[in-house]
Amino acid sequence: MTLKDFGVSAITAAILTLSASALAAPSGTVVATQAKADKTAAASQAKVDNYADSTEAMLAEYKGILRQLDSMKVYNEQIGRMVDSQQGELDSLTRQIAQIDQTAMEIVPLTLKMIDALDEFVALDLPFQNDERSIRINELRKLMDRADVTTSEKFRKVMEAYQIEEGFSRSIESYKASLERDGETLTYDFLRIGRTALLYQSPDGGETGMWNQTTRQWEILPQSYRIAVQQGLRIAKKQAPPALIKLPVFAGEEG
Repeated sequence: MTLKDFGVSAITAAILTLSASALAAPSGTVVATQAKADKTAAASQAKVDNYADSTEAMLAEYKGILRQLDSMKVYNEQIGRMVDSQQGELDSLTRQIAQIDQTAMEIVPLTLKMIDALDEFVALDLPFQNDERSIRINELRKLMDRADVTTSEKFRKVMEAYQIEEGFSRSIESYKASLERDGETLTYDFLRIGRTALLYQSPDGGETGMWNQTTRQWEILPQSYRIAVQQGLRIAKKQAPPALIKLPVFAGEEG
């Protein structure tokens, strides 16, 4: 090999070495750049995924809030109707209270008049159970003066007394009571048949009499009525079954 050939070979080797170095440097740079790009892309994708998740969560929360708003709207509308209804009831109660106050002012004098009328009625009625009936009326008068009893309760008690009196017209009863005869007070068996007849008989059956509503006096009956009155007493005491009995009836005065 000549010196000339050696020089050419050396130059060629140097060129090849420089070319390899030049190629190796850009290749490493590209790899690093690609890795960095991939890392950046991965980070960006992670952020996008996070944003997507956050968006879905916010959307779900938004929808939940909308449902709550709808529910609250329906609830508030229902509450509004209830408030309107309660206000209507309150207005009605206010009117009723005002009416009750007015009614109470009218009921009290009416109740007092009813007691007076009942007292007068008992005085003009057949004279049966006088003590019991008089006590009932006196108790009603005392009741009207009590402040711890409501007006409605007072009126109810008066109506109850009227019902008791009305019941006497549809019942038959026997009871013992005293009667003054010839200046002497004696005990007799009394028989009341509704408000049609009030009779008495001595325990031994020796005297039988009847109240005459026309003359408002007791009158002795003939002995022919003794058995009939005895039978009536037994029927009233439930000692005998109901039966027809013959009794005198005094006609009232013509109106």
